[in-house]
Amino acid sequence: MTYSVLHCHSHFSLLDGLNRPEQIANRCSKLGINSCALTDHGNIAGSVQFYQKMRNKNIKPILGCELYICEDDPSIQTKENASLSHFLVLAKNLQGWKTLIKIVSESNRPDYFYHKPRLSLAKLAEILDGNIIGICGHLGSTLADKILCDESKAIDNGLSFVDYMKTIFGNDNFFLETQLFDQAYLKQQTYLTDTIRRISQLSKTKAVCTPDAHYCEQDDAIDQRILLCNNLKTTLSDINTKMLHNQSVPMECFFKSDKYYILSPEEMKTLHNDEEIENTLFVDSLIENFDILSPPKLPKFECPEGFSPDEYLRELCRKGWKNRIIPNIDKSQHDIYVDRIKYELQVLQNAGLSSYFLIVQDILRHVKNNNWLAGPGRGSAAGCLVSYLIGITDIDPIKHELLFERFYSDGRNVKEHISFPEFSIQTFKNGV
Repeated sequence: MTYSVLHCHSHFSLLDGLNRPEQIANRCSKLGINSCALTDHGNIAGSVQFYQKMRNKNIKPILGCELYICEDDPSIQTKENASLSHFLVLAKNLQGWKTLIKIVSESNRPDYFYHKPRLSLAKLAEILDGNIIGICGHLGSTLADKILCDESKAIDNGLSFVDYMKTIFGNDNFFLETQLFDQAYLKQQTYLTDTIRRISQLSKTKAVCTPDAHYCEQDDAIDQRILLCNNLKTTLSDINTKMLHNQSVPMECFFKSDKYYILSPEEMKTLHNDEEIENTLFVDSLIENFDILSPPKLPKFECPEGFSPDEYLRELCRKGWKNRIIPNIDKSQHDIYVDRIKYELQVLQNAGLSSYFLIVQDILRHVKNNNWLAGPGRGSAAGCLVSYLIGITDIDPIKHELLFERFYSDGRNVKEHISFPEFSIQTFKNGV
């Protein structure tokens, strides 16, 4: 029996997670794991790379995040509201991916960010739309904190929390999390998991088992410890000395245990019951295969009647030829300019960029018609003669011996990678 990895960090969990998405994909492939989630701390920066590497190995990528949750409103930036717990969220579908982006963006608002990006559960509830799965229960999570703060009320606190989670996520979108991989060191894991299993039964809420993978292989533990030392601005020698003298150290579990890797299905089976393992596959079944790599979509440019975008771009170039080239160059140079214009138009139109150029030209036209000034052109865009002809730039690239290829080149746009050339435009109000 295999399982789905629903709690995994990459090196995008900065100075905490060790491995690159490619290494995670290789590890899952080696173990015969068919799906894996990326749940980096407070960010989704690695999602695209993770998605690509997983797809390359025919492994289903699950896109998520381990959020930082504060007790009070995140706009309250005080020491009393600085304590954070963890909460896993996963995107169910393409709309869920968009919602996940919104969640992470909201947590990074300047008035919410306090040492780390964060949200309260109330703020999270305002964003949820039924397309996000919530998972909670590991040590350090919001649920674990509520269970461990008062063990005499652990079950009641847990049940109350689960009821609230089902209200904001939806009954079928919230799952409890059990972890036993490090119970030899983290004694509370056993008690916490037993309590969560009881809460699962009483609330009829499915529980899933997860690793807390911060590196891929067990042998990677030492490398991750060195990474953590960089984070803590200390040395491994100093950490070991403190532990030798029974002094507490930050993130102690990582320095005393080597269990924070992607466990094999066989290892998970020795720790968890079949139901918890099967429930990871159930969560996987709720998550659609969706594409986050669709090509960029431009606004539709309304050309004058009778013109296609390609034809209208050529028409603007003809006008620019009459107004900007003919009066300013010697006839002996005509062929040089004509050849350059033909070449650039062929490259740009083969890449499907006519509408893009027309949109940029329309923006500049609006700027200039409304008494704003625009710079003559900066960066590689000044090397494009078409830009000069249609008024995006005011620099003749042939006169100044500027290369078009620095701006764009034939074959740069391919199906796997749509690439728009960059225009850097400076504007300011006339007279200011």
